[in-house]
Amino acid sequence: MSITIEAIYEAGILKPLTPLPELAEHSRVRVTIEPASKPTPKVRRSPHGRVDLSKQREWVLQHRDEYRGQWVVLDGDRLVGHAATADELTPFVEQARAEGVRSPYIKLIPMDDEPIWMGWL
Repeated sequence: MSITIEAIYEAGILKPLTPLPELAEHSRVRVTIEPASKPTPKVRRSPHGRVDLSKQREWVLQHRDEYRGQWVVLDGDRLVGHAATADELTPFVEQARAEGVRSPYIKLIPMDDEPIWMGWL
């Protein structure tokens, strides 16, 4: 059973705008509060469909020892360029786009392969 009511939240108290006789026999109710003007999230989908990054992942696995600690720019399984800092990548990204690469793959290859663990004590 679902009932929609309008209410005002004031000083920590939820006050219905109209009496709720249909809830009088219930001792517990579940209330979901949403802003009245809650915007509907927009879902953006790529016009190009799903992107297959398997070639890029395979390249990184094969060459990670050569480029540890560096940023790489890839076009599929082809290295366009690499740099020590992200700021130095701009010429390689521009080169890839000039060659017709719609979305160059950019990745920082970590110094080690240890996963990052986070936790609270």
